[in-house]
Amino acid sequence: MSVFENEVWFYIGTYASEEEVGIQTAVMNTDTGELRLVGGIKGIENPSYLALSTDSTALYAASEKDEGEILTYTINPETRELHLLDRKSTGGGAPCYVQLTPDGKHLVASNYTGANVNVFAIGDQGALAEMKGEVKHTGSGTNPDRQDAPHPHSAVASLDNHHVYVSDLGLDKVFTYRLEDNGTLTEEGATELPAESGPRHLIFHPNGQLAYGINELNSTVTAYGRNPEDGQLEIIGHVSTLPEDFTGENTGGDIRISPCGRFVYASNRGHNSLVHYNIDEMSGALTPIEWVPVKGETPRNVAVVPGGYILVSNQDSNNIVQFAIEADTGKLLITGNELTLSRPVCVMAEQPEPGVQ
Repeated sequence: MSVFENEVWFYIGTYASEEEVGIQTAVMNTDTGELRLVGGIKGIENPSYLALSTDSTALYAASEKDEGEILTYTINPETRELHLLDRKSTGGGAPCYVQLTPDGKHLVASNYTGANVNVFAIGDQGALAEMKGEVKHTGSGTNPDRQDAPHPHSAVASLDNHHVYVSDLGLDKVFTYRLEDNGTLTEEGATELPAESGPRHLIFHPNGQLAYGINELNSTVTAYGRNPEDGQLEIIGHVSTLPEDFTGENTGGDIRISPCGRFVYASNRGHNSLVHYNIDEMSGALTPIEWVPVKGETPRNVAVVPGGYILVSNQDSNNIVQFAIEADTGKLLITGNELTLSRPVCVMAEQPEPGVQ
């Protein structure tokens, strides 16, 4: 297979039936930004979120359906072709987020309609071994249409591997769980957000002591400080994802931080934009700098990829659009490079070796 000399491989999750190509393999030239699709596989329903092992030998995909599953694929090191290794039930409906813990020993999954969060051990060849931990949320929020039950939307491990943070859209809380060495979860508290915030995704600053969460229902981003002793998140402040003059309907989508730790990017589904924030180096608070149209509809996923690029997956316009990050200012520049494919909702890129940019 002919590939670029300087390339980054990445995998794209989509909303698809088992009969359709659900996971696409693609490559990006880091010198020119050029993108192309090089393959794909069928046999998985709605692979809406992906996780990649640190050595890029295994890919994990959440199958977002009523009886949720996590599928594990081995990756051919030469061709990047995917081969199904195993599949495990999540014991809950609509798993929509998977992440490997920083030490690579466990995979954490959140089930949106199942109200449960799973921790699986990683076994031979990267296969999922037994489920080591599971928690189930109860209760409801104040929005009867969206918060009639718990809805864990993401489960994110701290960089020191000590805690897992579950953003529950249905309960307006971010739960803190201690991640024990054996993979079990022990609740240590929760950070409560304003009613009808709908916390969705959470990311950590490279320093491990700041975190930023996007709230789906009220289109805000919350800045948090993390207590290194007990792991609790304390709210620094909230900032809108929208410009002041916008009056239409919108929901928050995804959130990412630049590798340099100076900029945060979040997506708006409705305004169909990326908002770029600068991070105050003293307080960790955010200041909005610009809103950039995503050249599509419903930007569900944002991925920062090696080479100084961002890829935005526009679910309802069937395209992935590329932006270049201006190194000094963090501003986003449209490159003109994009991919066309059905209902893209997640990009997971291979990362360079440590120390390689």
